[in-house]
Amino acid sequence: MKILFFLLFTTPVLAADSTELSEVEVINSTPDFSIASNSTDTATLLQNRPGISVRTGGGLSSQPAIHGLSNDRVNIRIDDVLITSACSNHMNPALSYIDPAKVEFIETMAGITPVSYGGDSLGGSILVKSKSPVFSDKDTLYKKLRTTSYYRSNNDNIGASLETTVASDKLSFQYSGMDEKANRYQDGDGNRLKGTIYNQNNQSAKLAGKIGDGVLALKLSHAVVPYQGFVNQYMDLNDNKADAVNLSYVGEIQDILIETNVSHQDTEHYMDKLSSERPGKMPMYTQSDEFGYNLKTTHQLNSIHTMKLGGEYNQFRLVDWWEPVTGSMGMSPGDFQSIHNGTRDRFGLFTEMNSEWGQKFNSLIGIRYDNVRMDTGDVKGYNTTINLPADAAAFNNEDHTKQDQNWDATVLGRYLVNEKSEIELGYARKSRSPNLYERYAWAGSVTDPALSGPVRMDMRMINWFGDGNGYVGDIDLKPEVAHIVSSSLKLKGSAKVWDLTLTPYFTYVEDFIDADLLASPAADGRNYLKFANHDAVIMGTDLSGSIELNKEFRVSAVASYTRGYRKDGKTSLYHLMPLNGKIQLDHSLDKWSNHVAFHLVESKEQVNTMRLEPTTPGYALIDLATAYQLTKQARVELAVLNLLDKNYSLPLGGIDVVNYTAKSHTPLSGMGRSINTNVTLDF
Repeated sequence: MKILFFLLFTTPVLAADSTELSEVEVINSTPDFSIASNSTDTATLLQNRPGISVRTGGGLSSQPAIHGLSNDRVNIRIDDVLITSACSNHMNPALSYIDPAKVEFIETMAGITPVSYGGDSLGGSILVKSKSPVFSDKDTLYKKLRTTSYYRSNNDNIGASLETTVASDKLSFQYSGMDEKANRYQDGDGNRLKGTIYNQNNQSAKLAGKIGDGVLALKLSHAVVPYQGFVNQYMDLNDNKADAVNLSYVGEIQDILIETNVSHQDTEHYMDKLSSERPGKMPMYTQSDEFGYNLKTTHQLNSIHTMKLGGEYNQFRLVDWWEPVTGSMGMSPGDFQSIHNGTRDRFGLFTEMNSEWGQKFNSLIGIRYDNVRMDTGDVKGYNTTINLPADAAAFNNEDHTKQDQNWDATVLGRYLVNEKSEIELGYARKSRSPNLYERYAWAGSVTDPALSGPVRMDMRMINWFGDGNGYVGDIDLKPEVAHIVSSSLKLKGSAKVWDLTLTPYFTYVEDFIDADLLASPAADGRNYLKFANHDAVIMGTDLSGSIELNKEFRVSAVASYTRGYRKDGKTSLYHLMPLNGKIQLDHSLDKWSNHVAFHLVESKEQVNTMRLEPTTPGYALIDLATAYQLTKQARVELAVLNLLDKNYSLPLGGIDVVNYTAKSHTPLSGMGRSINTNVTLDF
């Protein structure tokens, strides 16, 4: 394995496919192998980008991590709409609300991000753009219908999607819908993993019209997940419904580009244990209401300077309660109020200047202010005996109102040395306030050193990490503040025959929200933790490159390494991807496209001991794929993933608490060999 990585890092035919400091990496939603090679979990479209790894959730709810930072630390927006996860286990992250068929492109920027992209995040930005409105020529009517059907053998995943567009030169209507289901997947040893089934249905409609020099669009979406197993959680998703509306306008008014939108999403979320996957009952309900407003203006001041000004408002409301279980002494007779009428309001303003100082140097300077105000109501346990009322009273007697004033700043520079090389350097100060669960999650009695059985259950229900531990919040948490320094060296050959990008980075995070150990009972082998601020360091390097062998063949490669630890020296940071890379050979000839990919992952030895994170051995996987454009209207794809049916453990998969006991600390196994097919028809 180490020899393979040595070759990967020293071969001069490596590829410029990485995220830049002053530019974004654009990922097209329709690559040569879109559905057959990837799942319908949109986060997996990002897993081969430098610096981006994917943390496993359910079959549809993986979460991208940028340089080891994930969840709320990554600024993820869909059509410039922020979607906050409404779940104590983050089973409904933003990317779970859009499937790849609806995506036009994804912009990614690791680490240093322009302040105009958004605030209240540390790791970077992932901006997803759904398919844009299409307009016809004058006096003609544009009509298009696309159907896609696919099947994946490993987990009997079958699905279909439909897209249709009808448009004149002034009006455009688009509809997109998909439905799919999957059974348990099989690892490389032939074991069927309970807790990996899922079913989803997503629909959206967009009506757009031209108004002067701009486009006004109204997008309505309805997303339903009837069930989704979570093999690395104590709970499963039993139902998730979300209805959203987004009214947007993009256009020019007196040479000023205006980008604005107003959005609203209502989510109803229900967790319990899927009876087909594991025994027991633990009903948990969440309702959220989220409203957002964004405004950005771009004005070309002169031949050198372009200024952006803007602001946004995000209002998030959350109610999280757990219904009683009949016949249970600990979980009855009343509701357990976890987050009761939680509120999180954020108001932000920014200004940004992009300057072209001649042909060799440009710069980007921006500053941003975000005001975050949070509050929650009083809570109570299931009863007044086992769920000790003294602890609920102690929580209720505290002042829950918190207000943070956060400042972000970005300074980027790029210098073109010559036509074959350029250097980029940047610094960013980025801040993030705690989420509602980090501040307000409570359990009775966290003051009990023995942490009795029912209390352990309360704490284990707060966990979006997949580590099997239990968590409780801290009202007095401070916002995280990250100081990021990153540089990039880019080299390229003539006529784009080859290119190479090397990007080292260093991040110092003040008041990083990690955790402190409360208790480690021997009986269940897990730890019980309280969210806490600790300074942390994250550093690493991204490397990518490609070379064109001839008009038909191209080799590309990407590799990333991340290291992170707490400044107090107690532990490494949790869920950091070990050294990993991918080498891919692509071939195209007329209507035929092929590729072979080698995925290389080093053993994971730097782990978070406080969270009992398991080590994982290194592995190598081989994927094959081919696609053929039968006619102008028909395209077929065939892929074989994990060709050698390798059995391996996912470094970011957490532990398997469904097929094994949490005490065993068994890491989640990856999917074995799968033969995938995809057929697309255009009319």
